Amino acid sequence: MAAFPAAVRCRPARHTGRFTATTPLVSVVIVNYRRWEETAALVDQLVGPAHIYRDRIEVIVIDNASPNDPREDWLRGNNRVTFRRLPENRGFGAGVNAGVRLAQAPWVLVLNPDVILCAGFVDLLCAAALDIGEDASQGRPVGVVGFQLRNRDGSRQLSTGLFPTLSRMVLGLLRPRQTRKYIIPTAPDRQRVPWVTGSCMLIRSACFAEVNGFDEDYFLYYEDVDLCRRAEAKGWAVCYDPALEAVHLDPLQNRPLTATMRAVTRHASLVYFHKHLPGWQAQGLVRLIQFEAWVREGLARLRGRHDEAWVCQQVRRGGRDFLAGRFHAARQRLEAVLIRAGMRSG
Repeated sequence: MAAFPAAVRCRPARHTGRFTATTPLVSVVIVNYRRWEETAALVDQLVGPAHIYRDRIEVIVIDNASPNDPREDWLRGNNRVTFRRLPENRGFGAGVNAGVRLAQAPWVLVLNPDVILCAGFVDLLCAAALDIGEDASQGRPVGVVGFQLRNRDGSRQLSTGLFPTLSRMVLGLLRPRQTRKYIIPTAPDRQRVPWVTGSCMLIRSACFAEVNGFDEDYFLYYEDVDLCRRAEAKGWAVCYDPALEAVHLDPLQNRPLTATMRAVTRHASLVYFHKHLPGWQAQGLVRLIQFEAWVREGLARLRGRHDEAWVCQQVRRGGRDFLAGRFHAARQRLEAVLIRAGMRSG
């Protein structure tokens, strides 16, 4: 199983007393898609060590219709894990929602499979869940909390940002991908922020229920920003707490975008803008995405990359569907791209 990188230093747990109640305090939900080795390693980090709060967490693994793998038998046979396989891949948010429906705890921790936890993470997590309560310092009950993430080499990985607008997206193009969506929290303690990444997100179950969970109109990406925005609108505080640390091995901002993943992110951004921003901003984003797709399509055809050109064409036509209010048709175009990439069955 994976080991925690030596370059990363984690804070010691602030609580050492044993909590004797038997009901879970935190339900950990992991959505797996073709990342069996990482999922098994993460589960092993959660249930293997003798944590002080060992009996206060439950682990739920949802598989989004991955190809079969021998590690599935290990997960199914682990009596500390609840494992469910979904009949088709409906996306990250749909997987989390399926996991939360099985959860029993007042808090849910959503974790990406490609996360490595620092030593003592479970105890710090449960201590934080107990500490947060109705945190009066935030001016409203805390509903969502994000934590400090690190890259493979121990350097800081940004994990919170401002809500997107058209101007922020355009100006962000002038910045490196690793930073363009994000802000750098400066306070040493827990603080209010607009949104935190869903790769390591603690959510109060009551908050999750009130906002009806993740919006499944998003296949992947922006569903975390959307949930935080809806939580704030319902009177919950969204916070960033640097007291817990984890390594996120493979964030999107650290790797090149394939044509398929570009289609996924463009669709997600259009869904978000349609739901939350004025029509002129949504239309402006459509035009920018269509122009980008037109340029990339032409370059792909010149280079003989016909599959990539086809994906760009679907992105361009999906933008046209958004302009016409044909949101279901735009989603169908995305699903056609996913089927062609082998990420969904036809």
